[in-house]
Amino acid sequence: MRLALLALSLALTLSASGLDDLRATLQKLQGGEAVKATLEHSFWRQTMDDKKPTVSQGKVSAQLEDGPQGLKVSWTRPTLQQAERELSAQEREPEKATPTRTALRNVDPLETAESLNHAEALLRDLAQAQLQEEKADAYQGRPARLLILKLTPKIPESQRKYLKELKVDAKVWIGPDGLPLAFSSSVAFKGSRMFISFEGGNTQERQFTKVGGRLVVTRATSEDRSSGFGASSQTKKTTVLTVS
Repeated sequence: MRLALLALSLALTLSASGLDDLRATLQKLQGGEAVKATLEHSFWRQTMDDKKPTVSQGKVSAQLEDGPQGLKVSWTRPTLQQAERELSAQEREPEKATPTRTALRNVDPLETAESLNHAEALLRDLAQAQLQEEKADAYQGRPARLLILKLTPKIPESQRKYLKELKVDAKVWIGPDGLPLAFSSSVAFKGSRMFISFEGGNTQERQFTKVGGRLVVTRATSEDRSSGFGASSQTKKTTVLTVS
């Protein structure tokens, strides 16, 4: 009997995976206290068609404040003035690049708000996750538990019918305190439409810290690539949040 109880206790202990623990932890991180941060965003993009490659890049910064009244994003006057100068120059020379204006458009208010309170967004990413492997690891020199996941994204049928291959993998590093240190994902796809093949993918990584009851994304990087229909493109973005 004693051996049977020991075996049952061990089975119950092992039944709770690191993914279950992480989901439970994230559900508790729904803090709404005020937070201030500095945002720095940069991008680099290269497009190619039958002509020579076209490269554009830019960088902007802003002050963020999020609290009970909502999200406030403040751009400096020099940044806005530079954006105006770029528009004036482009009106004279249509091929003129507008790095500041493009970088400003890249800062999505919804993504910015989620970066300051990211637990719910990460829970959505993990909703369709299947745990493939769990092991001890390290992240940037810190001891961690690594979860290797397979994701099954929900794609509208109007888009899925053109896909021939789709692979989505993810990793989560969890610190000794049970809080996520980082999340990375990799997407690769191939398909065809009107007898024309296309392919592409995306890789991204987010690093986290806990601020009060919030999970804040301190650094987010992404790279998108695609080719097909006689053209190809590659885009790299980096966003850094420094909490005040």
